[in-house]
Amino acid sequence: MSSAVRRTWRRLVQSYTLLCARDDAAERGVTIPSGIWACVRCHQAHLELSTLHHHLRTEHP
Repeated sequence: MSSAVRRTWRRLVQSYTLLCARDDAAERGVTIPSGIWACVRCHQAHLELSTLHHHLRTEHP
């Protein structure tokens, strides 16, 4: 798989994840500023998606 295809796929996955997170927050009446990720279980804020994934792996297995 070429790097351009991998990059495009990664961007699509990130966009979908962001869209789902924003929709979920809107359903719960929570406003999350753009660029900030929040854990759905403990509401801890993260500035990067990678730190949120790490938090979910370590704190909520």
